[in-house]
Amino acid sequence: MIIRRTILSLTALFVLVLTANVYFVYVIVEDRSPSVQTSNEVVVNHEDRNIITPTEKKRYAKPKQKPVYRNATVAAIQKIKQKVLELSSNYHKMSLSYKKVLGQLLEDLRPSVEMSTELWRTAHKWVGAREIVPERAPHLGSVLRTLCSTKIIKAENAQHHGTQLKLMLTLLGNQRAVFKPQWYSRSKAIGGPVYAGKDRHNAEVAAFHLSVLLGLRRSPLTVGRKVNLRREVMPVATSDLLDTFYQEGNNTCFYGVCYFCGPNQPVCAQKDLMEGALILWLPSEYKLKKHRSPWQRTYKPEAAARWELDKDYCKKIKSVKLYHPSSGPRLLDLIDAAIFDFLIDNGDRHHYDVFENVTNSMVLLLDNGKGFGNPHRDHLDILAPLYQCCMLRKSTWDRLQLFSGNALSIALEALLQHSHISPVLTSLHLKALDRRLLSVFATVEVCFEERGRNKVLVYDAVR
Repeated sequence: MIIRRTILSLTALFVLVLTANVYFVYVIVEDRSPSVQTSNEVVVNHEDRNIITPTEKKRYAKPKQKPVYRNATVAAIQKIKQKVLELSSNYHKMSLSYKKVLGQLLEDLRPSVEMSTELWRTAHKWVGAREIVPERAPHLGSVLRTLCSTKIIKAENAQHHGTQLKLMLTLLGNQRAVFKPQWYSRSKAIGGPVYAGKDRHNAEVAAFHLSVLLGLRRSPLTVGRKVNLRREVMPVATSDLLDTFYQEGNNTCFYGVCYFCGPNQPVCAQKDLMEGALILWLPSEYKLKKHRSPWQRTYKPEAAARWELDKDYCKKIKSVKLYHPSSGPRLLDLIDAAIFDFLIDNGDRHHYDVFENVTNSMVLLLDNGKGFGNPHRDHLDILAPLYQCCMLRKSTWDRLQLFSGNALSIALEALLQHSHISPVLTSLHLKALDRRLLSVFATVEVCFEERGRNKVLVYDAVR
């Protein structure tokens, strides 16, 4: 009997020890083995990296990798920064010549005729292969005022036009326009990489006015508009859009339908009133064709794009027929766009649009909502097409020089005072424009020194 009890006790002890050992081996193996589950994997688009929560950042954080040394970019930026310090005093003097350009634009911005849906036809007639707004547009102010206040007869999701939340509104007279809602206050500085954050509605408004000021009339007509969601939008909304509206306290909110839209990403009005940018849709006969930008970013901090490493990158781009100077104005358009994007701090033009089946179509300046994110930073690598190709339209160069000596901020502020959502930009963003313009001057001066003025400036008949 004693022997049997002893055997049973030893057997129980053995089973207990064996079970414990198996458990600890399992724990060790689980801890050291990579997870085979895929349900926890997170895919984040570059436009919405800011939506990851701190908890998610810790969970999906990758080991820190050594940053790539972008030698061509670093060398070019060092030259530009040094040249800024050496710029001639002429670039710091205000030329009163800008007042003539500003005066003409202010005259065009004054409403000249009564509001009418017939003005949509006027705006359609303006659009051509090389411009969306003509150099002189006497009815511009009237068209913009009509865009600001005409009745909305339909509201639907614009899910086929990008990854972020926006609405396609149809106005009286069957004119379509894209509405981008306000996400941030004017003074909010967007941290992180140059492409971080959501679209800034005020950036769209400011970019349109800056484009006409600089003679780059390739940005769609854009106004700031405040809409009453409950009175103007919800009664005419499609069912799939209406299903995304809800009430949060006293505020009306919605999240729409798009690639990154969802209940966890709503935008809310102040009570029922929502501010946003309203962008006039182009005439239906003009179809857009999208191209990948040769200077597209990788959107991966640990991976450099070829253009960031190769100082002779532009020579390779010119070898492509589409971008060879003898083939048309495409490369010069991209350089104009780079200057424009640098001034507004838009580093997210990964693709660009042209008109399909239109000879010598301009590169349109669409989707400028990633501009004016951080007034304290200048991303000089946006100027890569300029400092790598060292080519520039003489007409663009002449226009830029009109706004030396802080005239650019003065002129743009004067234009933006006509906006229904004025003030559109803070004083810090306006000052940043003047600072960045000096960097553009410095970049061109570096090119002059390296290649000679006559080889840099291009007398291009196609503006």
